[in-house]
Amino acid sequence: MANFKTILASLALMIALPASAQVFFKVEGNGLTSPSYIFGTHHLAPSSVVEKFGASNPFETTSQVVGEIDMTQDPTALGMAMQPHMMAPADSTLSKVIPPADFAVISEEFKNWAPMPGMELKMLDMMKPMAVTSMVAVSMAAKTIPDFNPADQLDTWFQTNGKANGKKIVALETPEQQATILFDLTPISFQAEALVELLKDPSKAQKSTQELTEAYFAQDLDKMLQLSEAEDEHPEFMAALLDKRNADWLTKLPAIFKEGPTFVAVGALHLAGDKGIVEGLRKLGYTVTPVKK
Repeated sequence: MANFKTILASLALMIALPASAQVFFKVEGNGLTSPSYIFGTHHLAPSSVVEKFGASNPFETTSQVVGEIDMTQDPTALGMAMQPHMMAPADSTLSKVIPPADFAVISEEFKNWAPMPGMELKMLDMMKPMAVTSMVAVSMAAKTIPDFNPADQLDTWFQTNGKANGKKIVALETPEQQATILFDLTPISFQAEALVELLKDPSKAQKSTQELTEAYFAQDLDKMLQLSEAEDEHPEFMAALLDKRNADWLTKLPAIFKEGPTFVAVGALHLAGDKGIVEGLRKLGYTVTPVKK
């Protein structure tokens, strides 16, 4: 069976680090005249963690905000850029890639997690399973995580507040590039298995979401990494989601840092391990240290 933990982790761009229990780092040295910062975000965490993790004052000292994509652009334009990647080929619609018996079962369960009243799974037949999983994951989060507010999202908060205060917004990739990774790289057959597993046992997914979120608030990022990698049957997806993107970003960040004090806010899983951007920046000659409140 497909590993739904990996799916949920990727959709929320969830997070992990070494045992230092830390999501916020200072970047110095290597010719920088002012420090820059890196903050690991979590899609289900409210903006109140900015103060909780000690990032408020450092954020104010920076002149530009770096994110995975530009979240300050027009939402309609953002949606239009990603929508083509969310649509399935005519021969691979939901009803064609999911066995009829499974489709009937998950269609009933989908009604409990539909993003709006009256929506049925058959209405989304032309969408890729991963796109439907994304919708369901948001609804599950709303019922699983206390005080979850999709409008209070960390990556967006950093960028919108930065822009309102005259900071430059820098995107590491385009919406099209991110949509390709999320919706195009994984075979639709795997996406379909994951969606069926998710809707056949939503309590399992809710438990996973709860565990990941609790680990983030505790800054127990080793545990988050373990949860996201557990029983992963498709390491090539995680490699594309994390390792390849990290390597690309590491070619861009040095030039960005030179422009002025920078605040980088990306999914915290990108900070993790030997191939993460924290260790990658150290290998490039920067001093990267945890920031404690």
